Formats: sequence, structure tokens, C-alpha cells
Amino acid sequence: MNTMQAEYDTAIDTDESERANYRAISKAAVATLVFAILGLLSLWASVFTILPIIGICFGLIAISNLKRYPTELVGHAPARVGLVANILLSALAIGMHAYIYATEVPDGYERISFYELKPRGRQAPLPYSPRSEEVDGKKVFLKGYVRPGDKRTNLKKFILVGDFGQCCFGGSPKPTDIVAIDIIVDETVNHSYGVRKIGGTFRLNRQPVSVGEKDVPGVYYQIEADFVD
Repeated sequence: MNTMQAEYDTAIDTDESERANYRAISKAAVATLVFAILGLLSLWASVFTILPIIGICFGLIAISNLKRYPTELVGHAPARVGLVANILLSALAIGMHAYIYATEVPDGYERISFYELKPRGRQAPLPYSPRSEEVDGKKVFLKGYVRPGDKRTNLKKFILVGDFGQCCFGGSPKPTDIVAIDIIVDETVNHSYGVRKIGGTFRLNRQPVSVGEKDVPGVYYQIEADFVD
């Protein structure tokens, strides 16, 4: 009986000792590693540059928590690895996209954006933007996403949108959120999830013009494209 009691007491002491020595892994340390992996997307598109920046924040939080609660948390290695990886990714992505931005517009073209093509304010006097009037008839350079239609390969005519959701997840863009593209050179494009770079002569339709696209009743903006990337 005494032996059984001693074994029971030993088991209890061991269990209490293990619980006393138990330390949880830092959730912030795990998060910074996850964002380091997701941050690889930042090398594909600039919009994902936010991912390694978020990862840096989680890395700093993890290191701070590990210092504050050394007997309760573990995860120094993943926190440091994740933090360093996110710092390197964010620096590389920012530098790479800054270089691309500075060199991507071909000579003779003027950069415009979908943001500039939106009318300003609810009381805008015109349904199209002043910027669209400025570039009417000029050579412009615009980046966006190919909105999928009935045909998705070897496209000579298609709708370009500025938002990834409108491109790929069934969004309903406004007439001033879209530009009808008509490729006038011997090139075609296929629908994809990547950003397209379009250059050509910008045309402003002061009354919406039908371009025969499903779910697009009319467009204000068109580009006769002679540059596609």
C-alpha cells in the first residue's frame, strides 16, 4: 500500500512539474512565419507588398512578448527567422516595384490610372473625369486586369478593369471603372490573373458606347492599343 501511495505521489509530482515547465509557442511568432511565406506574392504584384509588412509587425510583437514572458512562451527561432525574412521580402519587393514603376512606361506614352478616370465626388458635373478629357486623343499607358468574357484566349478586344475582384470574382464595375481595349497591332492576349500593361491612343466617349460585351452596357473610355505586355 505504501508503495502504491509513493508511486501515486511521484506521478502527481511529475505531472505538476511538467505543467510548471510547460511553455506555449508564441502565436505571433507563428504568424510572422506564415506572412513570410505569403509575402512571396509581393514579388508577383505590388498590391501584396502589405503582407511582409504585416509580417514585420507580428515579428516585432512576437519578440516583445517572448522577452516579457520568458517562462510562459517559446518561439524565439521562428520569430527571428520570420522577422528577417519579412524585412528582406518587403525591401526587395518595394525596390523591385519602384524600379518597374520608374522604367515601365514606353517613350511617348503618358501614364494614367483607373483612379484618375473616376469622377470626383457625388456632385461631379460630368459622368467622366476631367483627366479623361485631358488625355483624349493622346498616347497613354494604363495597367489593369483583363475581365473574363465568353472568350478568354487570343483576345483582340476585351475589357480592362483596375480591381482584382472585378477582374476575377464577378464584380460589377461602374462604366468609369472600365476601359474597352481594341488591339490594333498583330498581337493578342489571354485572360489571366496577372496585371496587363496597355499602351495606345485614348478615346473618350461623351456618351456611353456599346462594345458588345456581356454585363457591360456601355463604356466611356476606350484605348486603341499598339503596345501590350
